[in-house]
Amino acid sequence: MATRDQFVLKVPLDHRELTDLARDDQVKVVARTPDGNTSSTTVTLGGQDASEARLTFPARPGRLKVAIGPADADDSQILDAETLAVSVPSRMWEDLKQVTLAPIKIGPFHWGWWKRWCRTITVKGRLVCPDGRGVPGARVCVDDIDRWFIWTSRDEIACTTTEPDGTFSMTFRWCCGLYPWWWWFRVRPWTLDDSLAGQVAKVLDQFPDIRLEPPTLQPSLATFGTLLGRQDRELAAISRQPLSDLDPATLDKVRDRLVSALPASPELERLAIWPWLPWSPWRDCRPDLVFRAVQDCGQGPVTVLYEGVNETRWDVPDDLEVTLVANREACCLPEPPGEDCLILDSVCDHGMHHVAGNAGAPAGTPAAVEGYLVTYTDGVDQQLDIPFGGSVPIRQNPSDLIGVDYYAFEHSTDGGTTWLPLPKGAAAPFSRYWQLFPGPIVGSEAFNPVTVGAYEVYETRRHFEDTHYGDWSPGGSRYWMSTNYDLLLSLDSTKLVDGRHHLRVVQFTKTAPEEFTGPEPVLGCDRETQASCVLVIDNRVITALGHDPSHNCGGVHVCTVEPDTFIGKVFIDGVEVAPCDTIRPERGSVTEIEFEVTDPDGHLGWFTLTTHFANSSVVDLLANGTLSCISGGPDASDYAGALAGGATRPFWSGGTFRLKIDTQVAFPIPCCYLIRLEAGKRTLENCAQWMRNVSEVTLGIGV
Repeated sequence: MATRDQFVLKVPLDHRELTDLARDDQVKVVARTPDGNTSSTTVTLGGQDASEARLTFPARPGRLKVAIGPADADDSQILDAETLAVSVPSRMWEDLKQVTLAPIKIGPFHWGWWKRWCRTITVKGRLVCPDGRGVPGARVCVDDIDRWFIWTSRDEIACTTTEPDGTFSMTFRWCCGLYPWWWWFRVRPWTLDDSLAGQVAKVLDQFPDIRLEPPTLQPSLATFGTLLGRQDRELAAISRQPLSDLDPATLDKVRDRLVSALPASPELERLAIWPWLPWSPWRDCRPDLVFRAVQDCGQGPVTVLYEGVNETRWDVPDDLEVTLVANREACCLPEPPGEDCLILDSVCDHGMHHVAGNAGAPAGTPAAVEGYLVTYTDGVDQQLDIPFGGSVPIRQNPSDLIGVDYYAFEHSTDGGTTWLPLPKGAAAPFSRYWQLFPGPIVGSEAFNPVTVGAYEVYETRRHFEDTHYGDWSPGGSRYWMSTNYDLLLSLDSTKLVDGRHHLRVVQFTKTAPEEFTGPEPVLGCDRETQASCVLVIDNRVITALGHDPSHNCGGVHVCTVEPDTFIGKVFIDGVEVAPCDTIRPERGSVTEIEFEVTDPDGHLGWFTLTTHFANSSVVDLLANGTLSCISGGPDASDYAGALAGGATRPFWSGGTFRLKIDTQVAFPIPCCYLIRLEAGKRTLENCAQWMRNVSEVTLGIGV
């Protein structure tokens, strides 16, 4: 009976045809008002022939949509699904506060579907860095992904945060058959997927007579318009309609025509790409999952994982275990300290044992290459001979440096005879970052050098832990992140003179505020020799002062001689062609180009010489001509070739060169040409090989 302030809807349920009911089997009945409010209740079916749901509303509800579904489904899932449903017109409430509907019959079809409609899925896993260490405090989300032809759509299902060791767990309900056909294109977001487009193009490129129209950003049949028009004008017209306006039967008809017109592709069928395979996601009762993750390493959220359609886990079971590998933007759980001793472990993320003259470096390298990065492979001298410049980070082994309060670096430029503190400013400040669980809360700590006499000293990580917060792991829940965790020295090498520098570590003990004793040596893991390394420093100066004016620096050409480039003269059959000149060469003529590539430090790495013309066309002149050295040398365009030609490690300064090439090869068609000379040094500047220079000349050939 309705109370004075309530409106009641009674929904009788007829389930006499259901013969396999358990005593506790239930369904949910949901009603939605025009303003979107819902009322729902669960009804027990077992043990009786008929049941009734009773829904109440605080005010006259107006027109209602009433739907029935599984008892454990959300109200919105049932209302949006293609399930048993009736509409209650608003006029039925004009004179009544209680309305009783005609019994709704529940048959075996819907009951069987509801039993498998919703599933509880649990995902357990671990997010790790490429080296296997856990990624702490990252927000991991799992998406259901669908694809239609070359478009994909992602729908977020659940998110959680990784534990300090990178582990996570999430549980969610998955229900199929939730939305009508049109919902998938009218409501769900879609994006053009480059990976799918590339896979389709790879197949279709083998059939030149099949050409699709350029796709739109959103799903559309328009890309098939021309192909459909060859077979059926009606379908060609349909291809211009929005997909959400079409019904599944029409799309199936379009698919049948496309399958007959497109080449067969087992690969695209395996990927379930429409139209090679039918598409009906509303009946997909097993989700297809991809993962993504974002982590704050102390400088704002960064995407550390984003799986695409090729990483999809199709038709996942109720219990899924995954190991997700983050990209190199992630900060990892630091390695636990091993033996508490100091090793200068790496420089610019290259193992220190790959630098000649340091412990573990390849045997037999010449003394002249000490301090150069000579290899990327353990124990093998690859003759790379790469010096360092700019910012040069030196990292340590995972050691806590117990008993060391502060430390500094000394350097020697005479092979270790004389040692001096690093010049002021050479030890640059840096920050380390931590996470505090639960949460996590992210914070940063600045490790700025402190001036102690002539030294600039850093506080050790362990001393900082001993004097701050008091809740560090393993006793507490504050964890350092891997970002700069093992950074020992952020070396600003521009404060040093070019050349070979031996570096060693000394320690200081803090005895009172602003008072220190030291320096004392910090021993390496052999407990006998001081922790040290040797590096060759090479920095360049960029200034127009002293630069050859004919090289015209300041535009394409950088105002530096490290390296320097210059295209001197161009001859075609002995006739000099100046910049911007035009010439009509004779058939069989020969082109000669004289140019300079030099580096005063002898650290030249490579150079290229090319012509550029027409629409993005290019000719590699060095690969098609004959190179000879006029001065300097040898005749080579890269360091490996120079060594093979007689250069002595670790130096190659370049020189003046001449290239001879058939004119028809260098300049294939009548056109305006740009001759481009580019050169680079071997030096790792800020840990990247980007010390380059360029010279260009333009000519008109046959025009």
